[in-house]
Amino acid sequence: MVPSTPAWAEISLSALRHNFKALSGLAKGSQVLPVVKANAYGHGAAPVAKAFVQAGAKFLAVAFVQEGVALREAGIQVPILVLTPTLPPEIPSLLEYGLIPQVSSIEGAKALSAFAQKMRIPEVPVHVKIDTGMARVGFRPQEVLQAVAAIQKVPRVKVEAVYTHLATADWTDPVYAWKQITLFRQSLEKLEQSGVHLGTHVANSAALMTYYPQSKGTWVRPGIALYGLYPHVSMKNKVKLIPVMQVRAKVLHVKTLEKGESISYGRTFTAPKKMTVATIAMGYADGLLRGLSNKGKFLIKGQKVPIVGRVCMDMTMVDVSRLSGVKTGDRATFFGKDGKAFLPVEEQAGYAGTISYELLCAVGQRVTRVYSN
Repeated sequence: MVPSTPAWAEISLSALRHNFKALSGLAKGSQVLPVVKANAYGHGAAPVAKAFVQAGAKFLAVAFVQEGVALREAGIQVPILVLTPTLPPEIPSLLEYGLIPQVSSIEGAKALSAFAQKMRIPEVPVHVKIDTGMARVGFRPQEVLQAVAAIQKVPRVKVEAVYTHLATADWTDPVYAWKQITLFRQSLEKLEQSGVHLGTHVANSAALMTYYPQSKGTWVRPGIALYGLYPHVSMKNKVKLIPVMQVRAKVLHVKTLEKGESISYGRTFTAPKKMTVATIAMGYADGLLRGLSNKGKFLIKGQKVPIVGRVCMDMTMVDVSRLSGVKTGDRATFFGKDGKAFLPVEEQAGYAGTISYELLCAVGQRVTRVYSN
């Protein structure tokens, strides 16, 4: 069904469930912990989270407290891990909604303890982050043994798991990823030798396809692969994934441009000859990055047509001179299928000099999400 709005995203929940089951099979014993941060990579956090739970997910991960709160208010009851450090003003909401924080400092653990005591919460489970080389947050490997021991002594805080994140698992060069995996496993061995046995998670989408089972943990933590995209083209033979989202918009206007006339802001495109131009109801406010100006494509009537001129906030122009019968209201596909033609989000990302993740997350709020089962 085509919605009445100018731009929309078609999201297949059956594709989402397929990807969850495919990755669960690949994990071979680890539980899949779906990452639904950033509005489920642009797909819509609540409907996506519900689909994962229906498919068998028993744990979810978000980036920030407010994302977890929104899922709780949408009726999601499974445990939810918050992957970034929780600031003190956010702790009451985190505790009230029963979210699981990560801990990257002793101070953070003590702040959780103080609020738990005030709110009469007997125990707060936490996941301790180990920084094996991402250099964002977490304890250094040489600090882990002492840090976990110290956190275990903090009242009302219970260490449930330790985890890390790999910086280069999607590279064809494996050296740095192996270094990180080795550092994590060494840290875990030291903990176990001291009598501390905890849950673990290491593998992201790329590691699950490339470094498994060496990166095996209690959980695996895929993101992009759940949405049907591969971290690297070399991984396409590892598992069959189905793209979950297709983004489309309507043609607003069709006009003839004479040779020498220019298009859009800055006059970055001048017609080399008489041509037909269609204006599409999608711009950078909707996630069509300005970097796609004079580079990106759309699919109209099963044919690729180039973006001409600068992408505007609300509208974008394409050259449809090779097509016949393009009219107002016609469907234009930013990424996805149109008949037998397919324009993958990875291709658009390549034109923009970025990655597919950014284009998915950039899909704007006014782009209507249309879900199919």
